[in-house]
Amino acid sequence: MSDYGAPGQTPGQFSVGDAIGYGWNKFKDNALIWIGILLIAVVIEVVLNLVFGGFSTSSDMSAAFSVWRIIGTIVTTIVGYLINAALVRGALHEVDGNKPAFGSFFQFTNVGAIIIASVIIGVASTIGFVLLIIPGLIVIFLTWWTLQFVIDQNEDAITGIKSSFRVISQNVGQVLLLALALVGINIVGALLCGVGLLVSIPITIIASTYAYRVLTGRYVAA
Repeated sequence: MSDYGAPGQTPGQFSVGDAIGYGWNKFKDNALIWIGILLIAVVIEVVLNLVFGGFSTSSDMSAAFSVWRIIGTIVTTIVGYLINAALVRGALHEVDGNKPAFGSFFQFTNVGAIIIASVIIGVASTIGFVLLIIPGLIVIFLTWWTLQFVIDQNEDAITGIKSSFRVISQNVGQVLLLALALVGINIVGALLCGVGLLVSIPITIIASTYAYRVLTGRYVAA
């Protein structure tokens, strides 16, 4: 059984419990794939850090290695953006009612829009954190669903940011409660020697994508 919007609810309405429960149910039905993709992401990040930052240098080589590390920072950041996009793509498959396989996480073509949107959000949130932290948190919150709009609706970077800002700002109460609950879940996951994040991160991404689909009145599989 499937419907548009939340199963059993009208579009635009969801509860925090429903969103988290949905995230948990979809995760546990496909746990090995989600855990596997996260472990692959960790390995990729570790390898990149070793390649670009794991070497000691003599003073006469410091300039060359500084350039190498700058390149490494850029590459690592872009790879991080694409990993985030892959996780969102996987969550979109889940709310479509399709259990994603490993390859399914990378079924997106608008890489340019993903990177541009991520860079803009990164710069804006960094500026916000410099301005006494709270503005940075507001930026991150209001742009939370940018990648969902970019990947799911094939919007360009600026339009995706605007769409996320519009939908979240119109539903601040619901979305803020969900965000706080998911932050709490990830804190618990981190406290469990970090291993709990292998569960809490997928739940978070699926639950937030569920909420995005509900509030935009788009398809959600039961």
